Amino acid sequence: MDKILSTEDIIQLLLSYSAEQLKDLIIGIQPIDILEAVMEYDGERSVLINKLSLGLVVKLIDEAGVDDKFILYELLSESKQKQILRDMASDELVDFLESLKPQLAKEIISKLDKADALEVEKLMGYGPESAGGIMATEFIVVKEDMTVWDVLHLLQKEGKMAETVNSLYVLNEKGKLKGVVSLNDIVISNFNTRISEIMNEKVISARTDLDQEEVAHIFQRYGFTIVPVVDHSYRLQGIITNDDIMDVLREESTEDFEKMAALSHSESEYLDTSVVELAKKRFWWLLILMISATFTGLIIKGFEDALSAVVMLTVFIPMLMDTGGNAGTQSSTLIIRGIALGELSNKDFFTILTKEFWVSMLVGSALAIVNFFRILIFDRVSVAMALTVSISLLLTVVIAKTVGCVLPLVAKTMKVDPAIMAAPIITTIVDALSLWAYFTLATTILGI
Repeated sequence: MDKILSTEDIIQLLLSYSAEQLKDLIIGIQPIDILEAVMEYDGERSVLINKLSLGLVVKLIDEAGVDDKFILYELLSESKQKQILRDMASDELVDFLESLKPQLAKEIISKLDKADALEVEKLMGYGPESAGGIMATEFIVVKEDMTVWDVLHLLQKEGKMAETVNSLYVLNEKGKLKGVVSLNDIVISNFNTRISEIMNEKVISARTDLDQEEVAHIFQRYGFTIVPVVDHSYRLQGIITNDDIMDVLREESTEDFEKMAALSHSESEYLDTSVVELAKKRFWWLLILMISATFTGLIIKGFEDALSAVVMLTVFIPMLMDTGGNAGTQSSTLIIRGIALGELSNKDFFTILTKEFWVSMLVGSALAIVNFFRILIFDRVSVAMALTVSISLLLTVVIAKTVGCVLPLVAKTMKVDPAIMAAPIITTIVDALSLWAYFTLATTILGI
């Protein structure tokens, strides 16, 4: 195609031509654009999708959101459904099946050949967020005594069925991973060169039970496009490609943002989720945080005599709480990001704590000085009151940044997602501690 077509243009194209004619006409159109056109069509969608090639339909199902995968599958004729299940890569098929209700997934698995069904059930047996759960089992295996000429013939014969041919894996007689050879090395080598001469025996792999986030760290650290997956005996089980990791990173970042905003994770897109579902996912976190805020109320109640004596103290509570929440969020965001990218770990605890303490002292002192003169001039309070509020502000920033950096690291030690220890929880804790410090200082300095 010479130009980018609109959704309406693609729909019209699919309606106007036969399946045979469309093969050439849609070559330049991206699968995601075709998917959008099919899903937005308000007519009989099955007419559109059954005109597409099986390979393209597989791509559409892979690109589709969780709720749309089965919708697309149901639009296909029964014969095409069976063909699609055979043609889908193992990891894509597992993703599709895991998006369905268990009973429905079992019914679809029953339509597979026995060998394929066993393979899929094995893959689904791994944790959905583990290396085994996201790997593909379509890969090329070679022997170290094969020549480059032998491998080229093998690629012509079996390459089409593989997830990728960019890396070929060398196994010993027991199926254990012994080395890897790149397609680039094969192409530039002499036909008579043996694989043992050009393979790399230092292979970095992932275990089947390794968390997908840790697998993503391997890709990020080494810049790989493919990582082999092995079992506890170092036998090759599958491969993970960088497109799988892109999905993982998107999924993990979405989950982290939801946790940092005190939201329950949802697989569905926002517009596809009902009002009731959205409300249910927000209610419980808000309830927990509301109840936890009781501690803040108890602290205020405990100092009601001080508040009655100096009503002006209440004026500065919102400023202290807002500053504490913002300061804590700054620190926690940086630490959570560092942990997610593999830049920070528990061994850096004291380095992080020391650094955040001195940062909080610098920032808090600067804010306290500015605040001292601001409220002295504009609010016309006494020097003692200005001093009380400003010192409290300094302590609030120190407390907030300390809590903000410590909680994510504690969460990691406890094997809990650090993103949980984000803005809402940190703010609740900091509010209670900063108010206690504020009122304690006020009773000491102001003598109330």
